[in-house]
Amino acid sequence: MSNIKKLKPGSPIKAFIPAIISLAIFALSSIFLGIALGLKMLGVIILIYAVISFGYYYCQTKSYVYLISSSYLLAFGLVLLTVQTQYSGNKLLDFPPISRMFLVWMVISWIWLFYLMVTSQTRWKGNQILELAAVGIEQSNNAYTERPFPVREIDFTKDEILALAAYLRKNLICIHYNDGDKVYFVPINNSAAMDLLFGSGFNVVEDTWIAFDPSGMVSVHISRKTYLSYKENLAFDQLCNNLGNLFIEFMDDYRKGEDVRIMDKLNTVKSDFFG
Repeated sequence: MSNIKKLKPGSPIKAFIPAIISLAIFALSSIFLGIALGLKMLGVIILIYAVISFGYYYCQTKSYVYLISSSYLLAFGLVLLTVQTQYSGNKLLDFPPISRMFLVWMVISWIWLFYLMVTSQTRWKGNQILELAAVGIEQSNNAYTERPFPVREIDFTKDEILALAAYLRKNLICIHYNDGDKVYFVPINNSAAMDLLFGSGFNVVEDTWIAFDPSGMVSVHISRKTYLSYKENLAFDQLCNNLGNLFIEFMDDYRKGEDVRIMDKLNTVKSDFFG
């Protein structure tokens, strides 16, 4: 397949917002309250991130990536809360055994998390989906339209589509929404994943989705925001058709027990890190 990226590069700013907030609170609290309380404040912020990582993202996705991330953040926060900043000459008081235990826990979790990061397992893969959908499509003057695009009818059961949804969610590919027996798959990238926590939920007009109707019809809607994220105007009907057929391939691979093929397809695309 072509290695030419069709999507515009993502902005790195949003990815660093949690770190910027944490450092700002640490700096301000250290200046006005002292370094000891500054570290405690930072520890509390890190623990809040751990709760969000586990309580929201892990519970939503059941992805072990968020389980490891939560473990690291929890240990990191507890290290900051238990370590002493004023040297007393007594190592058991300055760096007590409980802090050392949390430190070992933190290092082990960090090594595991770092491995997941360098192997691209921590990234949401919505951009890879959009890149695959754009393969072989050239620039066109075809006008964008907000209407859903019918792809074709296929045979599937409700259990099969829900099992596929759980697999795609667990592997950070997309999330799904139910409208009765109709299932909408929404590709998610790293930027959109951060918005999930504060978003208002699924919007059939503003979101990009691939729908599996109980009648068997597969249809696609590409939002204006998604379409404009491509570097050039692409043949719109072809783009919708490719996106729908990609998810039909996912369904075929999954029910044949060849779900590894789904990841193989996505791994052929080197997506932008900040997307």
